[in-house]
Amino acid sequence: MRRMLRPGVALTAALVMLLLVVTLAIAETQLLGGKLRTGDIVTVPADEQVADDLYVFAGTATIDGDVDGDLMAFGGQVLVNGAVTGDLVVAGGNVSVAGEVDGDARVAGGQLNVGGSIGEDLVAAGGQATLAGGSTVAGDLIVSGGAVTIAGNVTGNIEASAGTYNRSGTVGGSEHVVLSEDSPGQPAPTAGDKVLNALRHFVILLILGALAVWLVPRALRASDETLRREPLLSVGGGFATLLAYIVFVIAAILLMVLLAIAFGLLQIAALVVIELITGFLAISIVTFVFVLAVAYVVDLVVGLALGRLVASGPYANRWQELGVLAAGAAVVVVATSLPVIGGVAKLVVICLGLGAMAVAAWRRWRGRPPEPDLTASAANVEPA
Repeated sequence: MRRMLRPGVALTAALVMLLLVVTLAIAETQLLGGKLRTGDIVTVPADEQVADDLYVFAGTATIDGDVDGDLMAFGGQVLVNGAVTGDLVVAGGNVSVAGEVDGDARVAGGQLNVGGSIGEDLVAAGGQATLAGGSTVAGDLIVSGGAVTIAGNVTGNIEASAGTYNRSGTVGGSEHVVLSEDSPGQPAPTAGDKVLNALRHFVILLILGALAVWLVPRALRASDETLRREPLLSVGGGFATLLAYIVFVIAAILLMVLLAIAFGLLQIAALVVIELITGFLAISIVTFVFVLAVAYVVDLVVGLALGRLVASGPYANRWQELGVLAAGAAVVVVATSLPVIGGVAKLVVICLGLGAMAVAAWRRWRGRPPEPDLTASAANVEPA
């Protein structure tokens, strides 16, 4: 009965939270004495001066007034035209900063335009990131984007990573720009570069493989056995894991917003900032683990499975197991480094490896470990 009630309770809670969001989004809502503002459209008029930090969550946020403190704004469209005496943190689909910011500015958006003045450092990321003519950055500029245009003046240094980069403004310090491989004028990687990258990748796999064989051998073997015994289930598990990661990121962001609203209603101002920092930290940690798994761990799992298909006998010791893993990993590295088909091969490896690890972890959590592999005698393998 308890198991039957859990989905109903969860659904009811979700509907209540959704109703709360819809209710607050119908019109602009001000909480914590105007410090936290939410709604479909939130506007701070030009004649208003906010004498504190300001947090805005809206579909369209327009800040025409001045903020005597820090400003944090998130929305589909964010326009900051007033002055900010503290730091600025802004993210949205379309972001424009035309006012003066005395502190640091950290901005991100699909379309990003900074046309005002930044008193300290500016960190910017966007599909199209522009520092407009007449704008100034008193500190350093760190920018990343598909298309980066610097028409304003930077007193400090510029550190940029971009698809295309154009600068007509001035820079007082050093300028370091990294262009993507597909950028015009950037030389394509040579065959030697590709071979060197593949060797680096293989060396990293050897190091991680040795750690896995000695530290978590049971988890590695469980994933390997799952992949070899049930490859179709592993593929399905891989797609499900990719989808689960995307859903987690979206749900985490929504939960952060909901908790910020809830703490605002409860008049607990300190917890708003704490839960935002905690939420971003959780997303960062999960993303790091996910990227590590996609970049390296899946290669180890698929490599071990390939090696076991060829060398099906029992292991004499863990050094032999590491040798089998290294041979299979070498095949994976070569296949994923080939031109044209390398990307497809990597996608297949990701789906197989992620799925095998997810299915093995699920079975272990449910208390149903995979059946022991008869080709490897337990007596010939050193205990974990």
